[in-house]
Amino acid sequence: MSKETISVEGAMVNFTTRSGFFRKSQRSVHAVNNVSLALHENETVALVGESGSGKTTLGLSILGLRDLTGGTIRWRSQELARLSEEERRAFRRDVQVVFQDPYASLNPKQTISEALRRPLRLHRVMPPGEMDAYIAKLLDKVGLRPSHVYMDRYPHELSGGQRQRAAIARAIVLKPRILVADEPVSALDVSIRTQILNLLKEMKAELQLSMLFLSHDLGVVRFIADRVAVMYLGRIVEIGPVEDIFTRPSHPYTRVLLSSAPSVKRTEQNKFAVEVIGEPPNPANPPSGCHFRTRCPFAFDKCTTVEPPLLVVRPGHEAACHLAEPEQHP
Repeated sequence: MSKETISVEGAMVNFTTRSGFFRKSQRSVHAVNNVSLALHENETVALVGESGSGKTTLGLSILGLRDLTGGTIRWRSQELARLSEEERRAFRRDVQVVFQDPYASLNPKQTISEALRRPLRLHRVMPPGEMDAYIAKLLDKVGLRPSHVYMDRYPHELSGGQRQRAAIARAIVLKPRILVADEPVSALDVSIRTQILNLLKEMKAELQLSMLFLSHDLGVVRFIADRVAVMYLGRIVEIGPVEDIFTRPSHPYTRVLLSSAPSVKRTEQNKFAVEVIGEPPNPANPPSGCHFRTRCPFAFDKCTTVEPPLLVVRPGHEAACHLAEPEQHP
């Protein structure tokens, strides 16, 4: 197994909510609840789950933009919370992000060339006289051709796909080793999604990137990921190789996602179809034991009182379900 670039151990992120007439009653919401995850060199790990599952909060924590309540995140064996100023500067150069909405993530007052030149100046990676040629080459690489047409344009002068290409160019301008992509194609037209996904795969191969890919679109995940981690109410309930997750899911919630995804083949939907009971629970007051038990048709007494740990069902594949039994291997 290749080296770990990011290691998450027992991560907790809690939010405090207030309710009542005078807002005096407080509740703690576990947005991320005891999550452990590793991202290895040249690997793409996808986090999937419904809205509110905690995948974006975990992604922000890995970027250092959201403090943990408990647990640790390590970047190349260094604990993120204990980085010195110089180490944090190196971390910012090494770990970059592509957000869901490229228009919101680009400065409307800066041209595309200015947006790309700024990180080069801040990190002093090359002489000023070499920046324009490097930026032009980078814009060509991400498909904004001819580059001289786009260098002096502002974000509002670009289409959605062109803005996302510019955002990707900004994310890789410093040649990072880790990329966090938060729903990078969900705001784009269907006709351009494949182009952007292919671009991300090309950049990953060329720069030898490790990628954390956050998405609710299982078709996209199957196309781009090496491993998949399924999140539900702040916890990882299943994790394994992408084809294993899609062809041999072990957790009922994973089966629900697969059977309800329009991008998954009808034969596979029928194969894993699970009838969900009720509505998602309140994250501020989750069920005892297994959080999915109130919606699971297979729940039994043990699910009410005992929280299932992640268990190995086959090599490299784990599921947090009392009914997930390890496969026997000779």
